[in-house]
Amino acid sequence: MSPFTTAGTAFDAVPALAPDRAHPYWTFERVAQALGTGPAMPNALAGISTDTRQIARGDLFVALRGERFDAHDFLAAAKAAGAAAFVVSDASRAVGLGIPTYVVPDTLVALGQLASTWRKAWGRTVIAVAGSNGKTSTKELLKAALGRTLHVYATPGNLNNFVGVPLTLLGIPSEAEVAVVEVGTNAPGEVTALRAIAGPDVAVLTSIGEEHLEGLGDLAGVLREECDIFHGVTLAVVPSAHPEVLPLAQARAQAVIAAGLTGSGQLPEGWGLDAEGRPWLEVDGTRFALTVRGAHQAANAMLAIVTARACGVPLADAAAGLAEMPVPGMRGTWEPLGNAILLNDAYNANPASMRAAITLLGDVGQGRQRVMILGSMRELGASAEHQHRAVARFALDSPAELVVGVGEFADALAALAPGDPRVVTSTGLDTLWAQLEPRLDRRAVILLKASRGMRLEQLVPAITAWATA
Repeated sequence: MSPFTTAGTAFDAVPALAPDRAHPYWTFERVAQALGTGPAMPNALAGISTDTRQIARGDLFVALRGERFDAHDFLAAAKAAGAAAFVVSDASRAVGLGIPTYVVPDTLVALGQLASTWRKAWGRTVIAVAGSNGKTSTKELLKAALGRTLHVYATPGNLNNFVGVPLTLLGIPSEAEVAVVEVGTNAPGEVTALRAIAGPDVAVLTSIGEEHLEGLGDLAGVLREECDIFHGVTLAVVPSAHPEVLPLAQARAQAVIAAGLTGSGQLPEGWGLDAEGRPWLEVDGTRFALTVRGAHQAANAMLAIVTARACGVPLADAAAGLAEMPVPGMRGTWEPLGNAILLNDAYNANPASMRAAITLLGDVGQGRQRVMILGSMRELGASAEHQHRAVARFALDSPAELVVGVGEFADALAALAPGDPRVVTSTGLDTLWAQLEPRLDRRAVILLKASRGMRLEQLVPAITAWATA
């Protein structure tokens, strides 16, 4: 082997750090093949990491750069934590560290190349989940529906961007039989690029709605972007409530199944909600009882059920898995607090998911004071004011006894309903609780709903202390 010189060190002179546990695929040579550069030796690697806090001995460390960080600053820490090699875009930052280094133009692109390489080597079924609303919930529903029959690996949390999708793929264990990969977007072309990395066999689209309009422009832009997930897949599963998706899927995928609660396609023989808003469905004689809440989750469950059946999972196994599914945090979680109930759906929001949460509050709050606390929806661009007013009107038309607006919803509610005794508005969370607490009934059902940046969960300690006092 000819010497490979990088960061001021002859590669042949650098001993490869032996991993405590070798990855079934990754070696220096295979990294070099994936990236088209760098040291090519048969020595094994433990895996691939982008976080110095999670490095295992023998990992390849990929030094990512973002708007607020540069992992090149932590190369020494990565070495100390056990990294066996680096992927960098600035070779000078690794000088003197004595670590074999792969130098690439863009480490984020390199991460995608590595992920795509492992996805192809693993070679089993990938199900991509895209859409404006419900991606994470549908991903979890799919994981549960498939899990009684198949070994499933799914996106942790909502890691669905140019970092999260590759990390999900790289995390697929060799023994997994199917991977469920969440794919997000906030600008044109991102779904296409992520699809190319993930190489899905099946694509599930949850919905089309007003999302990330700063980047995608309008609903037509959202439709074009999200439907790019279907190119070349063996099966597309589409929401029957969005008939505009069907022809686009048919033009791109080998086969298409539409499913949901309304429209044409595979529909349940019956469905409904229990007293706490949990859906039930009857599908081909099998009863499904869900742990998540709201009619929108029943529609998401239909997508998961038909996908699981297409993957060979018996309906009885899918039903058993869904009945035991953990509810993702802050996505419609039902939390009894004393005599009150907190409906925490504060993880994220756009107009469609706002309406779904408001509808759910109306379905579950009969006989109690219904309180909704609504915080700003982000990334709506020029339509932000219009969208906030439209959702505020929907909230005012609901049966809620108190409609609380924070941020942009404070402006929308003040404009639509000045002097309305049901309305409470505040410019920020620091002053909201003092205004709201005197008006709350001990048996209230309180909904929290906002985009992630609003951090509405900061109200939970105050609500909990009040409810349990």
